[in-house]
Amino acid sequence: MLIIISLSGDPGVSAGIARYSGSTLVTPTIKRFPDGEIYIRIDHDLRGRDVLIVQSTYPDQDSKLMEVLLAIDAVSRLGAASISVLFTYLAYMRQDKVFLKGEPVSLDVVLRTISSIGNIDKLYVVEPHVVWRDRFIAIDGVSPLAERFRDLDGILVVAPDKGGVERARRFYSLIKGSDLIYMVKKRDRYTGKVSSEIAESDADKVKNSHVVIVDDIVSTGGTLAEASRKLLSLGASSIHVACAHPLFVGNAFKRIKGAGIDKVVCGRTVVKKLDGVEYVDLSSYIARSIFG
Repeated sequence: MLIIISLSGDPGVSAGIARYSGSTLVTPTIKRFPDGEIYIRIDHDLRGRDVLIVQSTYPDQDSKLMEVLLAIDAVSRLGAASISVLFTYLAYMRQDKVFLKGEPVSLDVVLRTISSIGNIDKLYVVEPHVVWRDRFIAIDGVSPLAERFRDLDGILVVAPDKGGVERARRFYSLIKGSDLIYMVKKRDRYTGKVSSEIAESDADKVKNSHVVIVDDIVSTGGTLAEASRKLLSLGASSIHVACAHPLFVGNAFKRIKGAGIDKVVCGRTVVKKLDGVEYVDLSSYIARSIFG
């Protein structure tokens, strides 16, 4: 029988997976020493057992990643037959290449560090920002959100940039959509300032449409706020958001609501939870993706 290890960032997904699969759920002792170092102890017999470690890495990305590294080592020392890791949200994925000379590839650093601690049989990541098929198994985190938009007719699905079209297309295939377009986003590599535009050929599609912007991460909300204002200026009837990972840094939620966004639907992939956001439990969907 599979043993599921639920770490401190787990937003409740491990309990849902355990119910689905009939697995045993184990919560280790996790605490901090006075100097801030993390301590983990797994008080369960794992010898010869298959283990799945579940974690989300927001907030406190660095400490959540450290928990995973310590848990992998502990599970290995306890004699587990196999070790898999599920990240409902994995930090550092947006730095997947060198944008400016002198930068690291942060995602590569994280993945290489995880693999160096023990023999990881499978690494699962829910709705990754980018897909590295030889490094981890991606689990769809936006398709389960489509159900919340079934009452809207003639939805115009909008990807916030060209790189998000594949993600938006998955969502679009499940709703009564009239069309799918993407915005042209430009980001200053030094200041981080974002500007978004709609191609002239797509502008007429926006007028009188119920727009759903599909994205993987809401962080500061700047991209969504900019996109919403632009779409409303082109005559959109309403603006909605479907997002896998609701980080909502600082006043991000206030920012996007202030930009005219009507509804925000997000996956329950992090422990942080805000009033006014509709959260979708992804545990059953994740379990089916892992076990079939």
